[in-house]
Amino acid sequence: MTVVNELSAHAAARLLAEVGPNELPQPSQPSLPARAARHLADPLSLLLLVAGLVTLGVLGEIPEGAAILTILLVNVVIGVSQEVRAERAVKALRTLTAPMAKVRRDGMTVRLPAVQVVPGDVIELAAGDRVPADARVVEASALAADEAMLTGESQSAAKRAGGATDGPLGDRDGALYSGTLVVRGSGVAIVERTGAHTEIGHIAAALEGTVKGPLEIELARVSRRIGVLAVAAGVLMVVLGLTRGGIAPLDLVLAGVALAIAAVPESMAAAVTTALALGSQRMARLGVIVRRLSAIQALGATTVIASDKTGTLTTGRLTVTDSLSHPWLAALRCNDARDGLGDAVDVALAIAADRRGVRLPPGEQRLTTRPFDAETRSMAVITDGPLLTVKGAPEVVLARCVQDEETVRLERAVSGLARRGLRVLALAEKRTDDLDADGLTAVGLVALSDEIRPSARQAVADCRRAGIRVIMVTGDHADTARAVAERIGIEAEPVVTGSELGADRAERLRAAGVLARVDPATKLDLVCALRERGEVVAMTGDGVNDAPALRHADVGVAMAGDEGTDVAREAAAVVVTNGELGTIVSGVREGRRLHHNVSSMIGYLLAGNLAEIFLVLVGLFAWPDLVIPLLPVHLLWINLVLDGIPAIALGVDRAAGDPLETRTGRLLSGRVLARIAVRSLVVGALVFAAIEAARRLGWSEEQVRTQAVLTLVFARLTLAYVVRARRWTFERGWWRGRAVLVAVAGTAALQAVLTLVAPLGLLLALVPIPPAGWAMAAGAAALTPLVCDLLGRRSRASGSFARSDSGASRGAIEA
Repeated sequence: MTVVNELSAHAAARLLAEVGPNELPQPSQPSLPARAARHLADPLSLLLLVAGLVTLGVLGEIPEGAAILTILLVNVVIGVSQEVRAERAVKALRTLTAPMAKVRRDGMTVRLPAVQVVPGDVIELAAGDRVPADARVVEASALAADEAMLTGESQSAAKRAGGATDGPLGDRDGALYSGTLVVRGSGVAIVERTGAHTEIGHIAAALEGTVKGPLEIELARVSRRIGVLAVAAGVLMVVLGLTRGGIAPLDLVLAGVALAIAAVPESMAAAVTTALALGSQRMARLGVIVRRLSAIQALGATTVIASDKTGTLTTGRLTVTDSLSHPWLAALRCNDARDGLGDAVDVALAIAADRRGVRLPPGEQRLTTRPFDAETRSMAVITDGPLLTVKGAPEVVLARCVQDEETVRLERAVSGLARRGLRVLALAEKRTDDLDADGLTAVGLVALSDEIRPSARQAVADCRRAGIRVIMVTGDHADTARAVAERIGIEAEPVVTGSELGADRAERLRAAGVLARVDPATKLDLVCALRERGEVVAMTGDGVNDAPALRHADVGVAMAGDEGTDVAREAAAVVVTNGELGTIVSGVREGRRLHHNVSSMIGYLLAGNLAEIFLVLVGLFAWPDLVIPLLPVHLLWINLVLDGIPAIALGVDRAAGDPLETRTGRLLSGRVLARIAVRSLVVGALVFAAIEAARRLGWSEEQVRTQAVLTLVFARLTLAYVVRARRWTFERGWWRGRAVLVAVAGTAALQAVLTLVAPLGLLLALVPIPPAGWAMAAGAAALTPLVCDLLGRRSRASGSFARSDSGASRGAIEA
C-alpha cells in the first residue's frame, strides 16, 4: 500500500480559508432594477419610452402618453418575470454534485461535505462515488470512472496509480476529475485542484460574456431603421410644411412630432414579447425550458444542428446487440456489476444474461480475480472447480485459445461486428487455477452498442425535410461514430477526428458529417467555423465539455437528465428535460412558426405606418384646405390601439401548413422592404382615393378626416390577412386563424361604434358620415388583399420580390 501524508483538521481548515470552498463560483444574479434597466435598454423599449415621453411632455396628450408608457411597463414586466422563472427552473435541475466525500484526516477516514475538501486532502473512492475534486491516483484496484461529462465517451476510463496526469483528457489514466462518477473498483487519490481550478472550473470560465441570437440582432436592426424613418418623416413634414406656408410653425412642429411617433409601431415590442412568452409556454409543455426568449426564434432560423451523440442521439446506455455461441454463463462469472451498478459493460452483460434466464450455479464462489486492465485488455476470474474465465478484447482472448474450428469461426466474425461500430468482447474458459493459462476454450462473442434513442431517426429525417444539416459530435472512436451515424440516418462522410485537423482546420470542421474524438476546444471551433460561414448553429450537449460550444452557439440546447451538468445548463439558452432530439425539432417548428408571425407583425405595422406617412406628406400639398389629413390624435389612436390588437393576434397566429417545411429569412431584407413598400402604397392610394371622393362630394373637413380614418382602419385590418398568408391571402385554411379573425372583427366593430356614436367619436375628433363613406371604406378593405395579391403575383413572376425568403443563413441575417 502506498504511504501518503494526510492533512490534519487544522491544516485543512487553514487551506479552506485560503483557497475557498470546493464549489464552482455561482454566477451573480442581477437585481430586479438591473434586470429592468437591461430590458429598457432594448432599442424597441427605448423607442416606446421616447414616444411616451414626447406624447406626454410635448403634445400634452396624457391618455395616449400614459397608454404608451403602460405598454412599455408591461413589456419590461413580462421580460423580467420570464427571465426569473427560467433561472429558477434551471436551478431546480441541479443534480450533478458530490454532496459528501470520504477524506482521511488525523489518522481517520471521515465523511465531509464536498465543499470542505481542499488541495492535499487524501480521498477514498469506491464504485458509485462522485469524485469531489480533481485528484491524482495513488492507489487503484480495478478503478474506473465514467468521464462522459468531460470527454463525451460512453466507455468508462480505467485508472491506475502513477498513470499520466497531463495530456488530452481521455488519456490521463492517473487523474480523476471533479463531478465524474466512479463505476468500478476502488482507489485512493490526493486532491490537487478544487472549485474554480478544476477541469469543470476551467470550462466554466470560458462561458463568460454574452452572445446575441438572430432575433435580437434583427430586432435591433429593425428598431434602428424605424428610428431613422421616424425622425426623417417628422423633419420632412416640418420642412415641407414651411415651404408650403399657411400653417402656424408651432402646429407644424407638433404635427411633425406626431408623424414621427406615428412612424414608430408602439405595439411591436408588446406583440413580439407576448408571442415569445406564449411560445415559451408551449415549449415548456413539450419538455423545454426556455432561458432566453429569443432562443425560440433562433431555433426556427437554425441551418445546422451540431448534436452530441451520447445522451442525445443515443441513450448513453450500453446494450448487447449481438452474440455468438453461448457466452452468457461466462459473462456472469467474469462480471463485477451488482444491483445494476458498476461498469457500463458489466451492467449491460448482466442485464442481457438476466433477460435470457441465465443464472450462476447455486453456491458457486469466486476464488481469485484479476480486474480489467488497460494494458492486458482483459479480465480474469477463477471460481471454485477451479474454473478460469477470461473476458476481453477478441484479439487478446482468442489468441490464448485452442485454435479449433470454433475459435476460427469466432475470429472471422469479429471483423464484421467491428465494421458495424460495435464493441466486441470475447469470452473463454479452462479448468485451471492459473490466471495466465493458455489453451482456453472459446465460448462466444458479445457485441455491444450505445442504444439509439427511438425518436432519433425520425428527428434526423425531420431535420433533413426542414433543410437542416445534422452534424454528430462525439468523443467516441471514428468507427463507432460512423456506425451510429449511419444507423440514425446522418450523412456520416467525411468522418473527421480532432487529431486530424491541420492547417485547414476551419474548412475541415465545416465539411464534417461526423466529428469524433473531440475535446471542448474543438467543439467551440466547430461552432465558430460554422457561424463564420453564415450558418445559424444549434449546439446540443449535456456535459461540461459541451458548455463552451453551448454558450457561443446561436442557440445552445442543454439536454438535461441524470448525467446533465449545471455548467451545461447555465451555458445554454434552452434546456430540454427529456433529452430527445425530436423535442429540438419541435422547437424548430415552433421557432419557424414564430418567425413567420413576427415577420407578419412587422410587415403589418410598417406597411400601415408608411401608408400614414404617405398620406400626411402628400396631403400637405394635395389638400391645402385640410392643412393635414390626419390629426395627431388620429395617428396615435390608430397606432396605439387599432394596430396593437391585430398585431398581437398575428403574434399568436397558427397559420395553415407545417412550419417545418418553410424557411426563415431576414425580417427586413430587401425583398421584404419592397413588399412592405408596395402594400403601404396600396393602402395609401385607396385612402387617398376615398379622401378625394369625399372632398368632391362636398363633405365637411371633419367628415373628410373621419372618412380617412375609417378607410385607413378598414384597409389596414384586411392587410392583416395579406401579411399572414404564405402565398395567397385567402388560400386554403385562411379562416383557421381564430385569433386574427376575432382581432380584426373586434377592432372593426370598435371603430364603427366610435364613428357612429357621436359622444364617443368626439373624443377622437370623429363625426358621423353618410352611407357612401361606409361603402367606400368597405370597398377599400376588399380591394386591399386583391390588389396586393395581384401585384405580388406580378413581382414573383419578374423576380423583384418574393412572399417568403428561403434558405436564409446568418450571412443574410447579419448582412
